[in-house]
Amino acid sequence: MRIEIEAPTSSGQAIIQLNGKLDANTTMIVEQTLLSEIAAGQKNLVIDCANMDFISSAGLKALIMGIKKTKVFGGTITLVALQKNVKDVLDMSGLLPLFIIQDTRGGTAK
Repeated sequence: MRIEIEAPTSSGQAIIQLNGKLDANTTMIVEQTLLSEIAAGQKNLVIDCANMDFISSAGLKALIMGIKKTKVFGGTITLVALQKNVKDVLDMSGLLPLFIIQDTRGGTAK
């Protein structure tokens, strides 16, 4: 998995772009990235999922850890451009309501 982090936006949101599969082999690096951004003071994270084509239960664990850590600071995680299969996994697992969901980066939250 390739991870790209953009500088925080004017609204104070860090943007993390995930590319590839979020599974047992890549979960640790995603968790470390999320924890690093939160430790740096970013409480509102945007995860661009446009190029993330798969998520496993281990990947779900990484996102749950992230949402728990941001909520401690009153923050949020916004998932942007979820592919249908990834969104379906989040929905079936009951985790979709924990996140702010946007269709595109500039799109409206759902």
